[in-house]
Amino acid sequence: MSKENPKFNVGDIISFSRGLYHHWGVYYGQEHGKHYVVNVSGGESNSKPLAITSKLVKEELNKVAGKSAYSVYKELDKHNEPRSPEQMKADMDKMIGTKIKYDPFGKNCQHFATQIRYGKEISPEGESAAKSVGKNLSDFRAEMDPFSAFGTKKFNK
Repeated sequence: MSKENPKFNVGDIISFSRGLYHHWGVYYGQEHGKHYVVNVSGGESNSKPLAITSKLVKEELNKVAGKSAYSVYKELDKHNEPRSPEQMKADMDKMIGTKIKYDPFGKNCQHFATQIRYGKEISPEGESAAKSVGKNLSDFRAEMDPFSAFGTKKFNK
């Protein structure tokens, strides 16, 4: 897709190729001649590799993309009904600035994007990653939770 003249509609899921994974955002619209997306950005770690608090932000599309290729992702439209652009934009407006606990398997940027577009969280990428990790997933999730029995035993020797 051309970065100079993209064709987007409010609520389109935008997939940003990051090599081994994709980053996901939702097209917000155009303001002052610039295209904007709402996405999960940044993160504050509490020293655990996967325990990250991130924030939902509205950013200029080209800033989010950087040098990454990006495209509209409508694969899930085959089995899910997109909500109205008005509903999607209203929800994005409410959520901008919200902090979330990021989990690459259960609460990632694709979950956010599909929640906005379809009203439900779906992440084929997260599900695929979880399957790859397999039985170690519960250990990863326990490692993310400092109050779990696993985390408590590990850090209170």
